[in-house]
Amino acid sequence: MNKFTSIILGAAALSLTAPAAFAADAERNDRLYDASGSSVAKVNRVADDGDVLVIYKGKVRRVQAETLTKTDGKLMTSMTKKEIRRLK
Repeated sequence: MNKFTSIILGAAALSLTAPAAFAADAERNDRLYDASGSSVAKVNRVADDGDVLVIYKGKVRRVQAETLTKTDGKLMTSMTKKEIRRLK
């Protein structure tokens, strides 16, 4: 295996583990904020794959880890409240 192949395989392995690594950053009872910065709900549960479950509008919604970031210590999603309302 040459050096270039090792770099490609290493980068692929890191990209596959990124959501799971984020799961350690999101914690139960963290407040989730939407794309506009408005508070959505407290995190009820963090799934093994990094997704967070919140109770929003009386229903459990699963927000995908790919949409989550920590900004200034806040857990934020790139989704709007309208998009979150459509989640199952």
